Amino acid sequence: MHAATEALGMLASLTSFVLWVPQGRRVWRGRHDPAALAGIAVSTQVISLAGNILWTLYAIGIGSFWLGAPAIVNVPILTMGVVVLRRNARAAARARVEARAADDVALAA
Repeated sequence: MHAATEALGMLASLTSFVLWVPQGRRVWRGRHDPAALAGIAVSTQVISLAGNILWTLYAIGIGSFWLGAPAIVNVPILTMGVVVLRRNARAAARARVEARAADDVALAA
């Protein structure tokens, strides 16, 4: 492969390395605050995670390091995002159930 092509692949991968860092930072900082995570879709995280894994498998298949390299950074960030967002959704659902139960008790009294 030509040096220019390798350099282009490296630059493209570098942009992909930093693609999920800002959102990962936002999820990590807001992991205990449901309002801070509003607007971040778990489905986007899951689809991107699947895409990174598939690109990595493809890169291994064709022997291209730079094609799969962004997964080194993105897969842990996306995995953390999925875990935090799902935990947060479960906690919010529990809080809603507890609030309804408390309302029911108050109305019954």
